[in-house]
Amino acid sequence: MQMKSWFIGLLMVMAGIVTSNAQSASDIDAIKAAHESFYTALSARDPKAMGAVWANKPYVVNIGPSSKTIAVGYEDAVSKYWVKAFDRFTKASVSPTSIAKVQTNGNLAWVVGTEHAELELKSGGQRTIDLFVTNIFEKVGDRWLMISHHAQVIPK
Repeated sequence: MQMKSWFIGLLMVMAGIVTSNAQSASDIDAIKAAHESFYTALSARDPKAMGAVWANKPYVVNIGPSSKTIAVGYEDAVSKYWVKAFDRFTKASVSPTSIAKVQTNGNLAWVVGTEHAELELKSGGQRTIDLFVTNIFEKVGDRWLMISHHAQVIPK
């Protein structure tokens, strides 16, 4: 009977029914801090600060609210996306308004929620938008770095 219980337990772990507690409080706090650092860099319109938030990997992706394509690769596309986006605004204030879920499973973490943006356009005028957002982070050493950002306007 003991062997059968052990075998069933092993099968449950392999199937993902039972998982170890991969979410430590310190990881959750570090993920939230990385999430906030992204918004600090975004609101500052600072490409260098944005570079410190993102993993410089060929597989990172960004889909902004006005994106017509998916930016893939930090050096090739994502960093250039932010430089171009920052050039469109004279002022930006973007902040998370709610976090529906913070989840981690080993070296990956995702934050799902909403954000609010108040933007002053270089072409004149202001724009205020609310967005759904999913940010995905990868643990590199002891740091959580962004590997995906997807923001979508919430329909009115």
